[in-house]
Amino acid sequence: MTATESQHGANGHSTTADPEVLRAEIARTRAGLGETVEALAAKADVKTRAQEAVHSSVETAKLRMREGVSQMAANAAYASRELRTHPKGTLQTGMRRLLDSARERPAPWVVGSALLVLAALVGYRSRREY
Repeated sequence: MTATESQHGANGHSTTADPEVLRAEIARTRAGLGETVEALAAKADVKTRAQEAVHSSVETAKLRMREGVSQMAANAAYASRELRTHPKGTLQTGMRRLLDSARERPAPWVVGSALLVLAALVGYRSRREY
């Protein structure tokens, strides 16, 4: 058998005695191990993963905010048309919906009212200080 002929090693893989082939295989193995180590290090980097999660959440929130703003603009345009064409009926329907909403879910209305009162008190106090 010559140095370049293949043999079967103990693990069943064919091996060769050619030093250049062995060096190339070692280089490929090292590269693969390097990639594996980098992937494991990336998974273990909690700070970076947390920052990526925050960034993703912020981007999602921005997208939802943009969608909400465009929906509000569409709703405002619709309400404006309704008010121009049927002013009395639209106002009555709107007030009825507003009161129903306050009855069904009073917590947001209570919080909003409290914030308005707080803002008024802060504004009143700041004017008295001048």
